[in-house]
Amino acid sequence: MSTSAKQLQHAGVSVPELPDKLFFSIREVSELCSIEPHVLRYWETEFKHIRPVKKSGNRRFYRHRDVYAVLQIKHLLYDLNFTIRGAKKRLMSGDLNDIVEQQDVQTSLRMIREELLSALDLLAD
Repeated sequence: MSTSAKQLQHAGVSVPELPDKLFFSIREVSELCSIEPHVLRYWETEFKHIRPVKKSGNRRFYRHRDVYAVLQIKHLLYDLNFTIRGAKKRLMSGDLNDIVEQQDVQTSLRMIREELLSALDLLAD
């Protein structure tokens, strides 16, 4: 497993096992990442981290690093509810550990809120 894949898994992103090949078509990336092809094409315009090789007929071929970038962007946008602008900033920092810390903080805050609500219920009785 590559370093990028290990970092993504550490950040809480589910990383599919990628086939042992150099390039993936847009359809393969779409299926691997559960993202529609039109979304991938849009993300290419927004995120410089996704740079597929374009060959004859303007067909896109993605490398492993592109697939990992797509997974990371998907995690930021869909799981952590970042805006595109926020996701760009986070990717520019290049530190996935910040994402893990943010998830830990969010989890801690949820637990504290639940405990406070439980305490409030006890006091109300």
